[in-house]
Parts: sequence; C-alpha cells; structure tokens
Amino acid sequence: MKRFYLVLTCIIFFIYGAVNNAGTSIISKRGTTRPDTIIGRKVYLPVLTAFHKGEIKEIDLKDYRGKWMILFFYPADFTFVCPTELKELSDYYSDFTGAGAEIFAISTDSAYVHRAWQKDNVLLKNVKFPMLSDRSGSFSRAMGVYESSKGTAIRASFIVDPDGVVVAAEYSHESIGRNSGELLRKLDAAIAVRKGGGGFCPAGWTEGSELIHNK
Repeated sequence: MKRFYLVLTCIIFFIYGAVNNAGTSIISKRGTTRPDTIIGRKVYLPVLTAFHKGEIKEIDLKDYRGKWMILFFYPADFTFVCPTELKELSDYYSDFTGAGAEIFAISTDSAYVHRAWQKDNVLLKNVKFPMLSDRSGSFSRAMGVYESSKGTAIRASFIVDPDGVVVAAEYSHESIGRNSGELLRKLDAAIAVRKGGGGFCPAGWTEGSELIHNK
C-alpha cells in the first residue's frame, strides 16, 4: 500500500511540474527547447506555389537557407492597403537584395490570383520578388498569423537570419499599413549585430552607426 502511495505521489509531482513548465517552453520531438515567442525560433520552411517573374512555379524556401529572408504576410489580393505595401516594398527591393536578403510576399490567395492581381493593379507592375500562395493557411498557422474566421493571414513581417531563425517580427491591424523603410532599418541592424559578433543597436540606429557593446 505504501508503494502505491509513493508511486501516486511521484505521478502527481510529475504532472504538476509538466503543467508549470508548459507555459515557459516548448520541447520539440528532437528534445530541444523551443523559445516561448517567435523571436529566436527556427522557422518551418515549406515548398509553396508562387507567382514570380511572370511565371507560376514552386519555390522551396529551404533553398534560401544561408540568406536573409523577409517573410511579408498580408491579408488578401485585390484589397486597398496591401497593394500600397507591396508597391513600397518593390521601391526598396534593390536595397533589400543589396543587403543580401530576399523578400517573400505571402497570402492565402492562389498563385493564379496573384498573377491576375499584378496584371490588374498598376501599383504592382514593378514587383520583382516572389508572391507566395499559402492556400491551405498551413504556413500562416505555423507562423502564428492565421485568422481562421476569415481564412487569411494578418499583416505580419518577419526577418529571418541565414540560420533560419527569426530575429525581428511586426504585427498590425489590417487597417494599418507597414513602413518598408523601417523594415529595412531593422534588417540592417540585424546584419550589423551578426557581423559585429554581438552588440546592441540603440533607438533610431541606422546603417553605419556604432553599436553598443558591454564593457
């Protein structure tokens, strides 16, 4: 009987510890601890259908490991704010690629709708980056940006480093457009920290400015 109570006590303590730790970390199947938030997490990189350079094609995001990536989720094609965001991104595109990054615009629309939208909207005529189709919403769900009531992604941007780890994230309501210049500034800051072997970027930091280092 005493053995039974001892085993029962151990089980209770085990369950209690598991419940308490559930909110502080996530353990992957490989046994490694995953960060609580998206920052610092290695992202799942799927194969998605895309409209890119006038063609419908498959793009495997794993092929871009080793490069900086901008994952730019938006609600839907043929809307009001989204084309202005993609237009501004296209204006900055050479700055992003010059820094060694590739941009991926992502929504739950099909690649064929992407093609029709770019053909229809003059703001998108100079878009050169891939427009990915997350038709099932699986990638949006994996990134925590899927709005199930609408079947679309929210406005969300992620900067992913060459190791596939998220170093910056931004979310906003569908009525609020993002600033590509600020996104580029954050990319420059992330690159500077990586190249500098650490350090910190103060508020308003711009490319070429000094980093803060612990003394």
